[in-house]
Amino acid sequence: MTTATRLGNLVTRLSFGAIASMGLLALPISASHPAMAQNHGPAALAGTVSSPEEGKMEGVVVSAKRRGSTIMVSVSTNAQGRYSFPQERLTPGTYDITIRAIGYTLKPTTATIESGGPAQLDLGLQKAAPDVLALQMSNGEWLQSAPGTARQKLALLRCLDCHGLQRPLFSRKDASEMAFTVQRMAAHSANASPNFPFFHQSASEELSRPPTRGQAELAAYIASINLSSGETWPYKLKTQPRPTGKSTQAIVTTYDLPDSAAPHDTLLDKAGNVWFSDFQHHVISKLDPKTGKVTRYPVPLSKPGFPTGGLMITMDKDGNIWEAMMGQAQIAKLDPKTEKVSVYLAPDWDKGDTRFTMIDALHSNVDGKLWTKTNGGPDPGHPNKLYQFDLATEKFNEILPPAGKRDIAAYGLVTDLDNNVYGLDNNPDQRQIWRTNAGTGETTYIDLPLGVGGARRGHIDSQNRLWFSQFHANRYAMYDPKTGKITQWELPVDYAGAYDVQFDDFGYAWGADMSTDLVQRLNVETGEWSSYLLPTSINTRHIDVQKSSDPNVLSSMWTEGQQTGKIVHIEPLTP
Repeated sequence: MTTATRLGNLVTRLSFGAIASMGLLALPISASHPAMAQNHGPAALAGTVSSPEEGKMEGVVVSAKRRGSTIMVSVSTNAQGRYSFPQERLTPGTYDITIRAIGYTLKPTTATIESGGPAQLDLGLQKAAPDVLALQMSNGEWLQSAPGTARQKLALLRCLDCHGLQRPLFSRKDASEMAFTVQRMAAHSANASPNFPFFHQSASEELSRPPTRGQAELAAYIASINLSSGETWPYKLKTQPRPTGKSTQAIVTTYDLPDSAAPHDTLLDKAGNVWFSDFQHHVISKLDPKTGKVTRYPVPLSKPGFPTGGLMITMDKDGNIWEAMMGQAQIAKLDPKTEKVSVYLAPDWDKGDTRFTMIDALHSNVDGKLWTKTNGGPDPGHPNKLYQFDLATEKFNEILPPAGKRDIAAYGLVTDLDNNVYGLDNNPDQRQIWRTNAGTGETTYIDLPLGVGGARRGHIDSQNRLWFSQFHANRYAMYDPKTGKITQWELPVDYAGAYDVQFDDFGYAWGADMSTDLVQRLNVETGEWSSYLLPTSINTRHIDVQKSSDPNVLSSMWTEGQQTGKIVHIEPLTP
């Protein structure tokens, strides 16, 4: 079904008057169609946003968070500067009101929502001082502002794996001092953060040597664009324009997570729960979106002293939740019915920095097996190992790369409808992705188009096509195994840090970008982008599209703020 047909069905079934009379279709979120909700039906809170410089302002994100709650609801202003919160999203109470509009601030503001009718609150914004503007800027805006070559900026983009760019760019370290900082950063494990400064087991040896030439070159570049030479940056700070049009037409719900949680991947189950991995805490976690309650299931440690936390999370044919537990060299299984957690160790679990990163059981119904992989193993010539794990026998079977081919390296694993598995390597110099046959174990390589290469994360659609991101190339891509063709789409924002992409099977490709604080929705037929600005700095990673079986209900998307401890749900209001 095309997007045009889908929209036609919606208009046929729901007339203008019907939409207005139904009060925003006040049904549970999973069953409602919020199309045009900002313009029709009763509102809990509404008003305009303006400033002396611009008058009425479009694209300002307005957020309401009830006192004592962990849930924040956000909408954006339209072309007339008007915002409106649907009545079913804000229950009576006192709410803190905040905004996101680069270059502007709002004094502390509250609103009282009563059951008798809508509250009116007009917001007047003030121009931000230069130092405040610098704190408001997204990582993508820093990358667009700073001078430098594409190669230098791509190297800087990798800082986002662990922290934002404000740390290096607000620093006053010169090139020689920064060289030792860059060296130290390289000695941290893949899931390190300022709160969890995990190191490689070989960190002492690495730090006993002088910084490498590459580390010194990156340090010199950072020192040329930070505050080491003066009180202000030696270049003009550039900001992205605020969203307009369809990009303002969404409801965003943000859930604060407890205890410095670091969600990396999200997974929606059939009951509406959101399961998520924690990049630093050794748990499997569940969020109830109705209440905001988070339940944590501890996973036992196998390697005390090694990094904790998990990366990819998946679900098998029986509804069990599986997670790749990183530095503990485990995969963990949670049975949601019994709440029992089981762990399974990699064959070389006790050797070096062996860690599980990826795991996919979504199509294990085909043959009773899931796919998983380790990297960082003790064999320098073969540090990455791919496994099939038999759910019945609980045994690992290693799949070897073809003779004469390189080691099977991958950051992302994606199973297709036949439970074959694709491997995505995020190295910008990587020119291929690979696919391993589930029945024969044969691995074949698929050439990427010329230009900056590599691939990060992705998903399979209902047509068995692979959708994947190209982090360094700033693209989303799709591989069709029937034609052998790869189609690419350039993102509308430079240096976005494309992390993950998923097709919703109704004409839209959704994606999350690490640097921009934007969620992208691409109309594949028309090439039209909707770029939804999130209400806070997020650092998005993996995504999970909430697909609808009803052609009159728009898809929505779940993602997470790995460095900010948040789960986010984005619901578009218009096709």
